[in-house]
Amino acid sequence: MDLSRFKTDTAREDEGVWTTIDASSDAQIRLARIGNRRYREAMARRLKPYRRALRAGSLDESVTERITAEVLAETVLLDWRGLTAGDAPLPYSRETACDLLLNPAYRDFRDLVVELAGELDLYRERDLEDAEKNSATSCGGSSTGATGSTS
Repeated sequence: MDLSRFKTDTAREDEGVWTTIDASSDAQIRLARIGNRRYREAMARRLKPYRRALRAGSLDESVTERITAEVLAETVLLDWRGLTAGDAPLPYSRETACDLLLNPAYRDFRDLVVELAGELDLYRERDLEDAEKNSATSCGGSSTGATGSTS
């Protein structure tokens, strides 16, 4: 097995990539990879005061959820475009992102952010993506060899 299929672009993991939320809208979110260096550092820093409670298994779940939402908003959900609140555009801010990620009514959005931020394909090295795009183009019949005669 060629290990290059697992090779990622660490800059993309840290800086984030734009991805479409679903096919039915133009809304996009810019996501850094979950578990990136900044995410790990922020989680360690925020959880440090709760080390004893974590070890004892007595840390209140609401504290963990709050810290996780704050760290996701700071290090993973970096921007969005095309999101609305009703009919009004919803401008991105870290505070708004944190509020959404903490709100139980938007649990599915939070789950989607976490799921997408963990997808290896979003963060693969560009040369692999370019090879796939070139392969898809040549298979699609747009190369000069695809117009040859069959007689």
